[in-house]
Amino acid sequence: MMLSYQTILVVSFALLQNTNINAFTIPKNMNTISFGGMQTQLYSESQGAFSGPSPETFREAEVLGLRLMQEGQHDQALKVFQNGLKLPGSRTDIIRTKISSGPSPVGGATGGTEGKVVQTLDEFEFQAAHYNIACACASLDKISESCASLEQAFKYGFDNYATVRADPDLSSVHGTTEFDILMER
Repeated sequence: MMLSYQTILVVSFALLQNTNINAFTIPKNMNTISFGGMQTQLYSESQGAFSGPSPETFREAEVLGLRLMQEGQHDQALKVFQNGLKLPGSRTDIIRTKISSGPSPVGGATGGTEGKVVQTLDEFEFQAAHYNIACACASLDKISESCASLEQAFKYGFDNYATVRADPDLSSVHGTTEFDILMER
């Protein structure tokens, strides 16, 4: 039996929208999705894991990683999720690059700084990234790495312990000493 739809768990989408939705369905033949005004390129098994352009943002990496997880390509998904931590996120920030000479725009004092606008990950993206890394590691029987990533997700504020206990992607860590100690905290 061939299914025409895939269900993808997307923790951060629900967090960003402050909803109780924890999954959505994407037709296999759909090439892009739009969410919150952002359009994201999708990848599928038939296209090959990396036949399209490499992810350029955290969101693109997350969607690609989830698709790879769903297709059973856990090793590739782990690499994509880890790379997503290095990509631009949804939080806009300004990094001061240097002091410039001349009058300051504030209060008439001399000097000032030049800034570079960057996109960094917000706390929900960090939560989702570490949770997804934990799931990929668990699927590869990397128990210690999975528990360490779950701990990072908790440190960034992820607190849906019921999901952690019920997630089938984490089944290989359920009941381990490391997992039990982590869940007692």
